[in-house]
Amino acid sequence: MRSIPVDMHLAINWLIPEPFPGAGGDTGIFRTIRYLAEFGHDCHVYVVPYSLMNDYSTDRIREYIREHFGHTLAHYHRWTGEVRDADCTFATFWPTVENLLTLSNSGRRYYYVQDFEPSFYPDEPHHYARAENTYRAGLHCITLGPWLAKLLRERYSATADHFDFAVDPTIYRPQSGLRQPAQRVCFYARPTTPRRAYDLGFAALELVKTQLPEVDIAFFGARELTSQPSYAFSNRGLLTDNELATLFSSADVGLVLSLTNPSFVPLEMMACRCAVVEIASERMDGVLTHGHDAWLSEPVPEAIAAGIVRLLVDHELCEHLIGNAYHRTRNMNWRDSARQIEAVLLRHAATGAEACIRDPDAGEVDGRTLQSRCSPVPN
Repeated sequence: MRSIPVDMHLAINWLIPEPFPGAGGDTGIFRTIRYLAEFGHDCHVYVVPYSLMNDYSTDRIREYIREHFGHTLAHYHRWTGEVRDADCTFATFWPTVENLLTLSNSGRRYYYVQDFEPSFYPDEPHHYARAENTYRAGLHCITLGPWLAKLLRERYSATADHFDFAVDPTIYRPQSGLRQPAQRVCFYARPTTPRRAYDLGFAALELVKTQLPEVDIAFFGARELTSQPSYAFSNRGLLTDNELATLFSSADVGLVLSLTNPSFVPLEMMACRCAVVEIASERMDGVLTHGHDAWLSEPVPEAIAAGIVRLLVDHELCEHLIGNAYHRTRNMNWRDSARQIEAVLLRHAATGAEACIRDPDAGEVDGRTLQSRCSPVPN
C-alpha cells in the first residue's frame, strides 16, 4: 500500500449555497472548513447567492459568515462563475454540483453530502430529478455517516467515503440543577421540513399528554408552527447552541424524527444526558442503537408515544440508555471527523503526486496542475 504524505498542504475550493443561521447543514459545512483550514489547508469558500445575498459584496458575505458561523482561517468570495486553481473543489448542495461541472480548474471534484437532497422536493418532480442526477455526475462523494455512502454506491454507482457523526462536547454537556419535578419532553419541531416528520411527532405527543397529562412539552427548531397542538406546550423557537444545551439538560426525553439521514440533534441531546427517541431505520446504523443508547420506534404515533411513555415511567431503563449514550458521546468530536475527510483528500492527492513525480516535466495530474505544497501540517 502507498504511504500517504501526511505533511501535504492542499488548496481546497468550496462552493456553498448562501447560508442561513441555525441551519444544521450550513453549520456542518463551516465546521469542516474551519478544521481543514486549521490543519493547514488553504481553503477558499465561494458563496453562491440565490436570494438573500443577491446584492451582497464579498466583504459583506465575509462579515455575515463570521457573525453567524464564527471565525475561520478560510478565505471567502462571492461566486462569479470562476474559482482559483486548486487541488480539489467541493460542491455542498445539489445546485453547486451544476456550478462545479462548469469549471476547468477545479482539480479533483468532490461532493460533500449531508442528506439525500432529492427528498427535499417531494412535490417538485423537476427539482427531485435534478438533485438526484447530481449523484451520477462522477464526483467522489464524502458523506455524513455510513448510510448515505452506502445508498449512493448502491443506487447510483457513485464512489463514496463517509465521515462519522459527532458532537461538540465543549458545548453539549450536562448542566446541573435544571431538571424540574414535572418531567419534560423536548421535540425537534420543524413543520416546514418534511423529513423531520412534524405531524408524526405532533400526534405522538398528543397521546403522551393523554396518558401523562402532567408532562411538560417543549417544541424547538422553528419560530412559527403551521398547526398548533390542542394540548399545553411551549415553543422555544430557534435556539443557539448554548441555549439548546440548556434545554436538553432540562429535559428527560428528547424526540427527534428523521425520515432521511439522521440529524445532529440526537447526539447533542445524548451528550446532555437526555434520553432520545427516534425512528427505527437502517439509517440509524452506526449512529444510534435501540435499547442501548436510544429508543427506536416504528414510524407511527402509537409506537413513538409508547416509547416516550416507557422512558418516562421506567427510570431504570431510562438511566441505562442515558448512561450508555453519554459515555459514547464523550469519545466523539468533530475534529476527528474532519481528519477522516482530510485522510480521503490526502489519499487521493498522494496518488496524484506520485503520478506527477513519474512525469515531473508534465506538471499536471489528470489534466490539472498539482497545487500541493509539502510543508508540515499542524496537529
